[in-house]
Amino acid sequence: MTLALALLLAGCAAGQGGAGRTPAEETTASGTEETTVLQGGGNPRRPPASALSYGGQDVKGTLGSYCWSSGNSYGCADSIWPLIPSKQKTLTVPPGSEMVFRYGGQSPPNTVEVRAYALKKLQKTGAHRPDSSLTTRGSGVQRTICAALPPGEYVLEVSVKEQQDDAAYYFRVVVE
Repeated sequence: MTLALALLLAGCAAGQGGAGRTPAEETTASGTEETTVLQGGGNPRRPPASALSYGGQDVKGTLGSYCWSSGNSYGCADSIWPLIPSKQKTLTVPPGSEMVFRYGGQSPPNTVEVRAYALKKLQKTGAHRPDSSLTTRGSGVQRTICAALPPGEYVLEVSVKEQQDDAAYYFRVVVE
């Protein structure tokens, strides 16, 4: 278990220019998330909260895995897979509708990528392969996502990348 954690964290750090750094302050684990603070001490800043909305409905995203920095602190957290938001956080939309993703950061992300996973298939197999990639439009902290999906229940994974930081947010969406 410790070796798997070390490999996961090293992989995340290597992908973000953190290879060769050593854990400095603390490592915490709680069923769904593991965090390591690297160089500089203190607690790294967590990614900002984000939301998805349609027709007056608004749901807050469930934060998944991320690597984030603040000053000279850098940290990564890995979430369990699959990460399925609760039913209370479900957004209902018609097929082909346009949802709005609002990133809570102060500056716009460099990229926003959206993948859709059919919920039944995800629960049954835990597959890491998305059923569809959705297109996004816009720039800035607000992006439009087209719900080009057949009717059904989905988990949307919205991956956001800033300069050296990245985070994944998960949303439960019913297309009907």
